[in-house]
Amino acid sequence: MIKLNAFPTIELEKDDQIFITIALELHSTSVSSDQDKIQLNNLLDDAKKRVKEELDKDLAKKLLLQIDEARKHDIELITYRGGLALYITQDEIYYYHLGIPVSNLLNVSKAPNLTPLIENYQYSNQYFVLVLNRENIRLFEGDTTSVKEISLDDDAPKTLEIALGTEKTGGNSANVSAGGGESALHGHTETSKEKEIDRENYFRVVDKFIHENYTAARDLPLILFALVDNQAVFRKISKSKYLLPEGIEESGANVNLNQVQDKAIKKNAEIIAKQKEVVFSRFRETTTKYRIDNQLNDLAMSATEGRIDELIVNKGYRQRGIITDQGEYEEVDHDFVKRLITKVIAAKGKVFIVDQDEMPVGINLSARLRY
Repeated sequence: MIKLNAFPTIELEKDDQIFITIALELHSTSVSSDQDKIQLNNLLDDAKKRVKEELDKDLAKKLLLQIDEARKHDIELITYRGGLALYITQDEIYYYHLGIPVSNLLNVSKAPNLTPLIENYQYSNQYFVLVLNRENIRLFEGDTTSVKEISLDDDAPKTLEIALGTEKTGGNSANVSAGGGESALHGHTETSKEKEIDRENYFRVVDKFIHENYTAARDLPLILFALVDNQAVFRKISKSKYLLPEGIEESGANVNLNQVQDKAIKKNAEIIAKQKEVVFSRFRETTTKYRIDNQLNDLAMSATEGRIDELIVNKGYRQRGIITDQGEYEEVDHDFVKRLITKVIAAKGKVFIVDQDEMPVGINLSARLRY
């Protein structure tokens, strides 16, 4: 069983084998969530029933073994608050812990149901918060409802002294304040210029460490929590594409978990609102020549040809149908929207799933084409 953190990912880009997709809202970060465990096992029972009824005997046998294997790890799967997306194939089991609650879902078909992942990753619903001071850092992981502190290893650049050691430019460092606050005093031999050199060198080490071990490894954005001056220096030297332009411009010295959580959740809500507006602005500004609204045949053909750059989907919209090998829409008893989404993702397009009240009136599917 493999936990995945990034999306899109090659493990789920297959449309030629059976995937069992299970999604479940999770309520606890401890092992005491009996209700989540019961619901997961009920969904696994339903999956076994469908596999037996719908698939040939040899394939069913392999998938039934995988379902039993997933059941052995039920505690690991449910110990989280937010959502679970579980993907079972005859060869492997993959799962995600999501930063948003998701509707319970069971799907057995060729290609995975990517809807829970799209909803989670389309905006910064999961993120890291770096509390940055001149001489120390703290790191937090957050979502739309909560934030938790990450315990950094002893060799992590938690302080300037650990990060730079003998490479520290300044002189006597014995007088650095124990709290590591913004007003920490250096030894009398250290000049202002040397302090600035140390700060930049320290921030470079921090930037590289956070990128390699957290943001890039998890494919999650980073919110910077620091004074304006430290924000400016860090952003100038940072090479991370995950650093969000919006930050929390306050001192991180001596802040507690509740303070970080309150400010991070508020800031992230502002960031998501801006991200949504940017998406819808692009669609509003796109001419009809490069936009398709609701036209199922045109959407099917454009998706098959890999011409859809971005697709917006009404979350509550349901449409029967498939996309034929010739790229045509055909109305049969299958989930057309799921197939459309799968093709767009496979062609490296971006999909946004939004509530009906956020969609333009009368539109359920809208695609921006590649120019």
